[in-house]
Amino acid sequence: MKKRIIKIGTVVTALACLCIGMTACGSADNIYSGLDLDDYIKVGKYKGLEVEPVEVKVGKEDVQAKIDEALSAAATETELGDDEKIKEGDTANIDFSGKIEGKEFDGGTSEKFDLTIGSGQFIEGFEDGLIGHHAGEKVSLDLTFPKDYQGEEVAGKDVTFDVTINSVKRTNTPKYDDEFIKKNTEYDSKKDYEASLKKTIKKEKEEEAKNNQKSQLWSQVMETTEMKKYPEDIEKTYTENFSAQIDKTAEQAGMKRKDVLAQYYGLSSEEDAEKMLKESAQTLIKQEMTIEYIADKEDISYSKEDKEKKIEEIKSMGYDEETIQEQTGRTMDEYVHINLLYEKVLDFISDNAVVKKSEDKKTEETKAE
Repeated sequence: MKKRIIKIGTVVTALACLCIGMTACGSADNIYSGLDLDDYIKVGKYKGLEVEPVEVKVGKEDVQAKIDEALSAAATETELGDDEKIKEGDTANIDFSGKIEGKEFDGGTSEKFDLTIGSGQFIEGFEDGLIGHHAGEKVSLDLTFPKDYQGEEVAGKDVTFDVTINSVKRTNTPKYDDEFIKKNTEYDSKKDYEASLKKTIKKEKEEEAKNNQKSQLWSQVMETTEMKKYPEDIEKTYTENFSAQIDKTAEQAGMKRKDVLAQYYGLSSEEDAEKMLKESAQTLIKQEMTIEYIADKEDISYSKEDKEKKIEEIKSMGYDEETIQEQTGRTMDEYVHINLLYEKVLDFISDNAVVKKSEDKKTEETKAE
């Protein structure tokens, strides 16, 4: 099954999520190059917009989370022998068969199922019932489904599970000490390692906060931008492409189109689907036209190297030209163009934004007065 890079109904954020900026306006990669954008769109204010300041803090819990990640990555797994008993945290590979009043029921039987003890995947008593047993053993568990269990046909009923423990694996997490740090990092002590983690976390949080800033700014631009009309041919192309994706999803899932519309999009009719598809196409066009308009007015462009790098990134994710064409209705060059351009335009809007004063700074200035 091919990956899908655009979902119907999420085109508002599709460009931002993929974050892929431009050649000079008027190039063959710009699908709007033959249009006078002033006839179609009135772009709102995009310079001097206010945005919240980037303020990040790194707490002990942030550092601990990174340490836990490192310990987890360095953990090893061993298979327990028949003489070693299961305890919480172990992963047991099991066959099980559940019976209510002597009869098997749907969903109550499975083979070679990996169950981590203590994960809460099964009803109360199942996982605890395996603790103390070992690989190769057969266990019978007499349990009761909760009264509020999601499966009404078994809710509140007594059940017997016959379980065969095929094998058991235990995760061995290393001890967090200087020896671990020397072996797994470029540092020699907890102090130096944790100092580096704080810097890394701070940088990650600042980048995330900056991206949030840009999203807020873009939302402001979109809210004040008005469409006068839409190019019919491009709207039709996008609408048909989005519709084709629904058909493709149905084919791959072995479902009917109407069922995909109902299950994935909450739509009860083709009329509702047509409305959604049209709105999705128009939203995407509005975003793209705004991007092209600002880039043209501010002489924003990207380099050949930027384009080549972005194409390589996309291909490394498993998306070839055929996939891009199938899922977006565009060539690779057109697709990379608008996404790269979006990135550059966002940077421009952000660089020209006005950062609000934080409340702490306002308080300090008031006290000084």
